[in-house]
Amino acid sequence: MKRKLPKKVQRQDIKPEELSEEDRKTADTTRQLMQHIRHETLPPSEREYIWTQVEESIQQKKQIRMNRLWYSIAATVTLLLLAGLGYLNFRKDSGTVMRQLASNTVGDPENTKLVLADQRTINLERQNSSLVYEGNGNRIQIDSATAVDQEVAGQEFNTLIVPYGKRSVITLSDGTKIWVNSGSKLVYPAHFDSKQREVYVEGQAYFAVSHAADHPFFVHTKNMKVQVFGTEFDVSAYADDQQTSTVLVKGSIELTANQQSIFKAQKRKLEPGMRAVYVAGKGSLEVKQVNVGEYISWKNGYLALTRAPLAGILKKLARYYDVDIQLTEMESGSRTFSGTLDLQEDITKVLDIVAAGTSLTYQQSERRFVLGKSTITK
Repeated sequence: MKRKLPKKVQRQDIKPEELSEEDRKTADTTRQLMQHIRHETLPPSEREYIWTQVEESIQQKKQIRMNRLWYSIAATVTLLLLAGLGYLNFRKDSGTVMRQLASNTVGDPENTKLVLADQRTINLERQNSSLVYEGNGNRIQIDSATAVDQEVAGQEFNTLIVPYGKRSVITLSDGTKIWVNSGSKLVYPAHFDSKQREVYVEGQAYFAVSHAADHPFFVHTKNMKVQVFGTEFDVSAYADDQQTSTVLVKGSIELTANQQSIFKAQKRKLEPGMRAVYVAGKGSLEVKQVNVGEYISWKNGYLALTRAPLAGILKKLARYYDVDIQLTEMESGSRTFSGTLDLQEDITKVLDIVAAGTSLTYQQSERRFVLGKSTITK
């Protein structure tokens, strides 16, 4: 929502000749400061908002004495300095670093890939792989069959990339267990050596966090940050989804949506059974009670569904099985399905159940499936 200017102070372009020499120097200094802050640091809407405050202060010169005008401008500049510099420091936190690592790391469409801090790459070929970090994170057990050693010095990050059609379960050095779903990335330290434990997720993951009161656990996504207090919860933050969601199973969490914004961040605490959904395009955060089983059953190899929209079901199946599923009529996506889908079954058997439950049929061409209305007439 855009902020409206006070009725008494309508915004207009400031002409240099209308300012005193002292005012002009203040305005020039402020503009230079705005240019000094990198363009990607503050969103355009917030840079506009801050500059508006400076313009409003200068416009008041016609109504108040010069010394009051100077104090108003100086206060605004001070606020800008604090906000800008504080935001720059925030941008340098672990969440930002991990997000950049996730963005710059390319996966393998065939195998789950583990990228170590020293840039070594390890391919995990199993459909359902497992990793266990031992000691201080310097040894990794892979699928209970092989072990990989790495040097751990400071806060260095590993990246796990799980392609469509694969899953992985990872146990971190602090004992936290994470189920990583198909088409996901997880960035995390090999060893937590700071007071805060922080990881980054793109895609979907279920967390069973090891409790440590003195070392809070944070999960970062592109549009949400979750602070964990020894708990179990699910995070879904796929790049091709319009929304980011969190479902709390037990314990407690505090989430911050749109955390990169100074003025528009939204913070909420969740209790067990609650689901929070943030839609970045609308800037909306919705929290409600749900049946958590419908959102976490995937980690146990099935989907428990109650009047779930068909479009969402097909997207989940496409990711899980690494296939292309399309609908011939877009309106069919709003049809709902209730029941349990066993993800250990072949995709054709699963689609048979979905098609029967939604009065549709499907055609298969290799790994592409097209669902549509039945053409058989009675």
